[in-house]
Amino acid sequence: MRVTGWRSIVGMVLGTALAAAGQPAMAAGMHHGPAGPVPVKTIENPRVPFRLGRGMKLFRDRCSACHGQWAEGVAGKGPPLVHPYYRPGHHPDAAFYRAARAGVKAHHWRFGDMPPVAGITNDEVRRILEFIRWWQKQNGIE
Repeated sequence: MRVTGWRSIVGMVLGTALAAAGQPAMAAGMHHGPAGPVPVKTIENPRVPFRLGRGMKLFRDRCSACHGQWAEGVAGKGPPLVHPYYRPGHHPDAAFYRAARAGVKAHHWRFGDMPPVAGITNDEVRRILEFIRWWQKQNGIE
């Protein structure tokens, strides 16, 4: 147990040092460059639980043009949501509600500000968020 903790700390320090040196972080196969994120590779052919189907459809209809079909990001348009920046401990659920309903100023990426999603309801955001959180877990982001 102690060795695992030590390795985690070294990995975090190394990742921070690489980021400070302008090198892309390679954690979990995700990184970003000067123009924003490079799309991430997510697991292939996922089996989305039936209960999340509505959230997935809403995500595809309302969010995928900028965030990608599988939340992997779209070069030049929007960041990946399957990224450690968007884990619950860094961006809690309330941040997603606020971003969808009121928009958000750019702060992690260089895509510009996110406008509010026209006409989206809290129930739709809830369903989308349930899908996103499940998908993040499937890809090792918790």
